[in-house]
Amino acid sequence: MTTIEPGWYTDPADPATQRYWDGGAWVGKPVPADAEPPADPEPVDPEPEPLPTSTEELPPGSLPPDRRYGPGPPPRIIQRTRGAVQPPDTVPIRSLGATVGWISRTDVGRILGGRVLAHPGQRFVARLVDTVALLVLNAVVNGYFIYQFMQTVWPYVLEAAAADDPNDVQMPARASDQWWVILLIAMGLWFAYEVPATLNTGQTLGKRLMGIKVVSLAPVKLGWGRLLLRWSYAALPLICFPFGAILWVLDGIWCTRDQPFRQCLHDKAPGTAVVEAGTAQEHSDKEPS
Repeated sequence: MTTIEPGWYTDPADPATQRYWDGGAWVGKPVPADAEPPADPEPVDPEPEPLPTSTEELPPGSLPPDRRYGPGPPPRIIQRTRGAVQPPDTVPIRSLGATVGWISRTDVGRILGGRVLAHPGQRFVARLVDTVALLVLNAVVNGYFIYQFMQTVWPYVLEAAAADDPNDVQMPARASDQWWVILLIAMGLWFAYEVPATLNTGQTLGKRLMGIKVVSLAPVKLGWGRLLLRWSYAALPLICFPFGAILWVLDGIWCTRDQPFRQCLHDKAPGTAVVEAGTAQEHSDKEPS
Protein backbone atom coordinates (compact mmCIF):
# COMPACT_ATOMS: atom_id res chain seq x y z
CA MET A 1 0.00 0.00 0.00
CA THR A 2 1.07 3.57 -0.67
CA THR A 3 2.24 5.41 2.47
CA ILE A 4 0.41 8.70 3.03
CA GLU A 5 2.66 11.51 4.17
CA PRO A 6 1.87 13.00 7.61
CA GLY A 7 -0.23 16.13 7.44
CA TRP A 8 -3.75 17.58 7.61
CA TYR A 9 -6.40 15.86 5.46
CA THR A 10 -10.18 15.80 5.16
CA ASP A 11 -11.59 13.38 7.72
CA PRO A 12 -13.26 10.52 5.79
CA ALA A 13 -15.68 9.97 8.67
CA ASP A 14 -16.71 13.67 8.72
CA PRO A 15 -15.90 15.61 5.50
CA ALA A 16 -16.81 18.89 7.24
CA THR A 17 -13.64 18.59 9.36
CA GLN A 18 -9.97 17.89 8.82
CA ARG A 19 -7.65 15.88 11.04
CA TYR A 20 -3.96 15.23 11.31
CA TRP A 21 -2.55 11.99 9.86
CA ASP A 22 0.76 10.97 11.47
CA GLY A 23 1.54 8.33 8.87
CA GLY A 24 -0.19 5.53 10.71
CA ALA A 25 -3.37 6.88 12.40
CA TRP A 26 -5.50 9.95 12.90
CA VAL A 27 -4.36 11.94 15.95
CA GLY A 28 -5.47 15.07 17.80
CA LYS A 29 -8.69 17.04 17.68
CA PRO A 30 -10.41 17.79 14.35
CA VAL A 31 -10.70 21.34 13.04
CA PRO A 32 -13.24 22.76 10.55
CA ALA A 33 -12.45 21.95 6.91
CA ASP A 34 -12.23 25.64 5.93
CA ALA A 35 -10.04 26.67 8.91
CA GLU A 36 -6.27 27.11 8.95
CA PRO A 37 -4.96 24.12 10.92
CA PRO A 38 -2.24 24.61 13.56
CA ALA A 39 1.26 23.31 13.08
CA ASP A 40 0.69 20.56 15.64
CA PRO A 41 -2.71 18.99 16.38
CA GLU A 42 -4.28 19.66 19.76
CA PRO A 43 -4.29 16.50 21.88
CA VAL A 44 -7.62 14.77 22.38
CA ASP A 45 -9.02 15.09 25.93
CA PRO A 46 -8.61 11.86 27.88
CA GLU A 47 -11.83 9.94 28.42
CA PRO A 48 -13.14 10.17 32.03
CA GLU A 49 -13.06 7.04 34.09
CA PRO A 50 -16.45 5.32 33.97
CA LEU A 51 -18.51 5.49 37.17
CA PRO A 52 -19.89 2.30 38.65
CA THR A 53 -23.32 1.60 37.16
CA SER A 54 -24.46 -0.71 39.93
CA THR A 55 -23.50 -1.78 43.40
CA GLU A 56 -22.34 -5.09 41.94
CA GLU A 57 -19.23 -3.37 40.53
CA LEU A 58 -18.27 -2.05 43.96
CA PRO A 59 -16.46 -3.95 46.69
CA PRO A 60 -18.74 -6.38 48.53
CA GLY A 61 -20.87 -4.76 51.23
CA SER A 62 -20.30 -1.18 50.01
CA LEU A 63 -22.62 1.37 48.36
CA PRO A 64 -21.81 4.33 46.10
CA PRO A 65 -21.26 7.64 47.93
CA ASP A 66 -24.29 9.88 48.39
CA ARG A 67 -23.14 13.45 49.02
CA ARG A 68 -26.66 14.55 49.86
CA TYR A 69 -26.06 12.98 53.28
CA GLY A 70 -22.45 14.15 53.59
CA PRO A 71 -19.42 11.92 53.06
CA GLY A 72 -19.88 8.21 52.73
CA PRO A 73 -22.63 5.96 51.38
CA PRO A 74 -26.34 6.64 51.96
CA PRO A 75 -27.83 5.69 55.34
CA ARG A 76 -28.53 1.99 55.62
CA ILE A 77 -31.32 0.16 57.45
CA ILE A 78 -30.40 -3.16 59.03
CA GLN A 79 -33.35 -5.47 58.56
CA ARG A 80 -34.37 -7.56 61.53
CA THR A 81 -34.22 -11.30 60.94
CA ARG A 82 -35.13 -14.27 63.09
CA GLY A 83 -32.74 -14.59 66.01
CA ALA A 84 -30.97 -11.29 65.25
CA VAL A 85 -29.93 -9.03 68.13
CA GLN A 86 -29.61 -5.28 68.04
CA PRO A 87 -26.18 -4.25 66.71
CA PRO A 88 -24.12 -1.91 68.89
CA ASP A 89 -24.53 1.87 68.54
CA THR A 90 -27.89 1.58 66.75
CA VAL A 91 -31.45 2.61 67.48
CA PRO A 92 -34.52 0.48 66.63
CA ILE A 93 -36.95 1.29 63.84
CA ARG A 94 -40.48 0.51 64.94
CA SER A 95 -43.64 -0.04 62.91
CA LEU A 96 -46.99 -0.58 64.66
CA GLY A 97 -45.10 -0.99 67.91
CA ALA A 98 -42.82 -3.79 66.63
CA THR A 99 -39.12 -3.44 65.87
CA VAL A 100 -38.54 -4.10 62.15
CA GLY A 101 -34.89 -3.13 61.96
CA TRP A 102 -32.13 -0.86 63.20
CA ILE A 103 -30.23 2.18 62.00
CA SER A 104 -26.93 3.46 63.32
CA ARG A 105 -26.86 6.61 65.41
CA THR A 106 -24.41 8.08 62.91
CA ASP A 107 -26.87 7.61 60.05
CA VAL A 108 -29.68 9.12 62.13
CA GLY A 109 -27.51 12.17 62.68
CA ARG A 110 -26.70 12.37 58.97
CA ILE A 111 -30.38 12.24 58.03
CA LEU A 112 -31.29 14.93 60.55
CA GLY A 113 -28.37 17.09 59.45
CA GLY A 114 -27.92 18.70 62.85
CA ARG A 115 -31.63 19.35 63.41
CA VAL A 116 -33.11 18.49 66.81
CA LEU A 117 -36.40 16.60 66.89
CA ALA A 118 -39.35 18.46 68.40
CA HIS A 119 -40.75 17.23 71.71
CA PRO A 120 -44.25 15.65 71.54
CA GLY A 121 -45.45 18.30 73.99
CA GLN A 122 -44.46 21.03 71.55
CA ARG A 123 -46.38 19.31 68.78
CA PHE A 124 -49.46 18.90 71.00
CA VAL A 125 -49.58 22.58 71.99
CA ALA A 126 -49.01 23.62 68.36
CA ARG A 127 -51.95 21.44 67.27
CA LEU A 128 -54.16 23.00 69.96
CA VAL A 129 -53.31 26.48 68.68
CA ASP A 130 -54.04 25.44 65.11
CA THR A 131 -57.35 23.88 66.18
CA VAL A 132 -58.43 27.11 67.86
CA ALA A 133 -57.40 29.09 64.78
CA LEU A 134 -59.44 26.77 62.56
CA LEU A 135 -62.47 27.06 64.83
CA VAL A 136 -62.29 30.84 64.55
CA LEU A 137 -62.00 30.60 60.75
CA ASN A 138 -65.01 28.29 60.62
CA ALA A 139 -67.00 30.61 62.84
CA VAL A 140 -66.35 33.44 60.38
CA VAL A 141 -66.64 31.60 57.05
CA ASN A 142 -68.87 28.66 57.99
CA GLY A 143 -70.99 30.36 60.64
CA TYR A 144 -73.96 31.10 58.40
CA PHE A 145 -74.21 27.48 57.22
CA ILE A 146 -73.86 26.19 60.77
CA TYR A 147 -76.68 28.53 61.83
CA GLN A 148 -78.91 27.24 59.01
CA PHE A 149 -78.12 23.65 59.98
CA MET A 150 -79.02 24.26 63.62
CA GLN A 151 -82.27 25.98 62.57
CA THR A 152 -83.18 22.82 60.64
CA VAL A 153 -82.07 20.24 63.19
CA TRP A 154 -82.93 21.79 66.55
CA PRO A 155 -86.74 21.32 66.42
CA TYR A 156 -86.26 17.65 65.61
CA VAL A 157 -83.76 17.28 68.44
CA LEU A 158 -86.31 18.68 70.88
CA GLU A 159 -89.01 16.42 69.45
CA ALA A 160 -86.77 13.34 69.74
CA ALA A 161 -85.96 14.22 73.36
CA ALA A 162 -89.66 14.37 74.24
CA ALA A 163 -90.70 11.28 72.23
CA ASP A 164 -91.06 7.82 73.75
CA ASP A 165 -89.02 6.37 70.89
CA PRO A 166 -86.47 8.82 69.43
CA ASN A 167 -86.07 6.58 66.37
CA ASP A 168 -89.56 7.58 65.27
CA VAL A 169 -88.36 11.14 64.67
CA GLN A 170 -86.90 11.47 61.15
CA MET A 171 -84.54 14.28 60.24
CA PRO A 172 -85.39 16.13 57.01
CA ALA A 173 -83.25 15.39 53.93
CA ARG A 174 -81.99 18.96 53.77
CA ALA A 175 -80.22 18.46 57.12
CA SER A 176 -77.88 15.93 55.52
CA ASP A 177 -77.19 18.30 52.59
CA GLN A 178 -76.45 21.16 54.97
CA TRP A 179 -74.12 18.96 57.01
CA TRP A 180 -72.08 18.01 53.94
CA VAL A 181 -71.77 21.65 52.91
CA ILE A 182 -70.43 22.51 56.37
CA LEU A 183 -68.03 19.55 56.28
CA LEU A 184 -66.63 20.37 52.83
CA ILE A 185 -66.12 24.03 53.72
CA ALA A 186 -64.37 23.00 56.95
CA MET A 187 -62.00 20.68 55.08
CA GLY A 188 -61.29 23.37 52.49
CA LEU A 189 -60.43 25.85 55.24
CA TRP A 190 -58.17 23.29 56.92
CA PHE A 191 -56.34 22.60 53.66
CA ALA A 192 -55.92 26.30 52.87
CA TYR A 193 -54.68 26.97 56.41
CA GLU A 194 -52.15 24.14 56.70
CA VAL A 195 -50.77 22.93 53.36
CA PRO A 196 -49.57 26.19 51.68
CA ALA A 197 -48.02 27.44 54.94
CA THR A 198 -46.18 24.15 55.47
CA LEU A 199 -44.96 24.18 51.86
CA ASN A 200 -43.55 27.71 52.14
CA THR A 201 -42.03 27.72 55.63
CA GLY A 202 -42.76 24.34 57.21
CA GLN A 203 -44.80 26.15 59.86
CA THR A 204 -48.43 26.84 60.66
CA LEU A 205 -49.38 29.46 63.25
CA GLY A 206 -49.16 26.92 66.07
CA LYS A 207 -45.77 25.57 64.96
CA ARG A 208 -44.42 29.10 64.56
CA LEU A 209 -45.46 29.98 68.12
CA MET A 210 -43.83 26.79 69.45
CA GLY A 211 -40.65 27.24 67.39
CA ILE A 212 -40.96 23.97 65.44
CA LYS A 213 -41.29 23.14 61.75
CA VAL A 214 -41.99 20.27 59.34
CA VAL A 215 -38.99 19.01 57.35
CA SER A 216 -38.33 16.27 54.84
CA LEU A 217 -36.23 13.32 55.98
CA ALA A 218 -35.35 12.53 52.36
CA PRO A 219 -32.78 14.76 50.60
CA VAL A 220 -35.52 16.39 48.52
CA LYS A 221 -37.72 19.38 49.21
CA LEU A 222 -41.30 19.10 50.39
CA GLY A 223 -43.78 19.30 47.52
CA TRP A 224 -47.51 19.62 47.04
CA GLY A 225 -47.96 15.88 46.57
CA ARG A 226 -46.22 14.83 49.79
CA LEU A 227 -47.88 17.56 51.85
CA LEU A 228 -51.30 16.69 50.42
CA LEU A 229 -50.69 13.09 51.47
CA ARG A 230 -49.58 14.24 54.93
CA TRP A 231 -52.66 16.45 55.34
CA SER A 232 -55.09 13.81 54.09
CA TYR A 233 -53.97 11.29 56.74
CA ALA A 234 -55.00 13.80 59.42
CA ALA A 235 -58.00 15.36 57.65
CA LEU A 236 -59.88 12.42 56.12
CA PRO A 237 -61.01 11.02 59.53
CA LEU A 238 -63.10 14.19 59.74
CA ILE A 239 -65.44 12.64 57.16
CA CYS A 240 -66.34 9.77 59.52
CA PHE A 241 -66.53 11.94 62.65
CA PRO A 242 -66.99 11.12 65.52
CA PHE A 243 -65.53 7.66 64.87
CA GLY A 244 -62.55 9.28 63.14
CA ALA A 245 -61.66 10.89 66.46
CA ILE A 246 -60.16 7.54 67.51
CA LEU A 247 -57.72 7.78 64.59
CA TRP A 248 -56.87 11.35 65.57
CA VAL A 249 -55.99 10.27 69.09
CA LEU A 250 -53.93 7.33 67.84
CA ASP A 251 -52.17 9.55 65.32
CA GLY A 252 -51.43 12.22 67.91
CA ILE A 253 -49.88 9.91 70.52
CA TRP A 254 -47.91 7.84 68.00
CA CYS A 255 -44.91 10.19 68.10
CA THR A 256 -44.48 9.61 71.84
CA ARG A 257 -43.26 6.05 71.20
CA ASP A 258 -41.99 6.21 67.63
CA GLN A 259 -38.29 5.75 66.91
CA PRO A 260 -35.96 7.06 65.67
CA PHE A 261 -37.64 10.22 64.29
CA ARG A 262 -40.69 10.69 66.58
CA GLN A 263 -43.08 10.56 63.64
CA CYS A 264 -46.84 10.63 63.92
CA LEU A 265 -48.78 8.34 61.60
CA HIS A 266 -49.35 11.17 59.12
CA ASP A 267 -45.56 11.66 58.94
CA LYS A 268 -44.85 8.07 57.90
CA ALA A 269 -46.00 7.90 54.26
CA PRO A 270 -44.67 11.32 53.14
CA GLY A 271 -41.39 10.84 55.03
CA THR A 272 -41.54 13.98 57.17
CA ALA A 273 -40.53 14.86 60.71
CA VAL A 274 -41.00 17.86 63.00
CA VAL A 275 -37.86 19.55 64.34
CA GLU A 276 -36.99 22.62 66.35
CA ALA A 277 -36.89 25.56 63.94
CA GLY A 278 -33.81 27.10 65.54
CA THR A 279 -31.52 24.13 64.87
CA ALA A 280 -29.19 24.77 61.93
CA GLN A 281 -28.18 22.36 59.21
CA GLU A 282 -24.46 23.04 59.51
CA HIS A 283 -24.15 21.36 62.95
CA SER A 284 -24.05 17.88 61.45
CA ASP A 285 -22.15 16.45 64.42
CA LYS A 286 -24.96 17.25 66.86
CA GLU A 287 -26.63 14.08 68.14
CA PRO A 288 -30.42 13.95 67.86
CA SER A 289 -32.31 14.09 71.11
